[in-house]
Amino acid sequence: MITGCSYAILTTSDMERSRRFFTEQLGLTTDMEQGDTFSQFASTHGIPWAIMQAPEPSEIGVEIYVSVDDVDVCYAEWSANGVNMLTEPHDAPFGRTFMFLDPDGHHLHALKAS
Repeated sequence: MITGCSYAILTTSDMERSRRFFTEQLGLTTDMEQGDTFSQFASTHGIPWAIMQAPEPSEIGVEIYVSVDDVDVCYAEWSANGVNMLTEPHDAPFGRTFMFLDPDGHHLHALKAS
């Protein structure tokens, strides 16, 4: 059902510090900015990725978006297999998605891009 990785987000406790690190020290440019909450880096190869302000300091980590053929089918099958679901399937500006947890508590997203 998973066809690949489609997006990655690093969460941070300090957006300005992280943005400076990736742009000034590593030389990246951003192609999407949402002030103090989100920055997506320009990429010509690989998957798109971004940094995002963590809602709570304890929630610093990585969010991975996996591509799937059918969000609703995956949700039904994975729910039946005991996967810990955090959201139900829903439409977002970037496609149809839902969020779930792996055994270590990492936030993962199933996504069918629009």
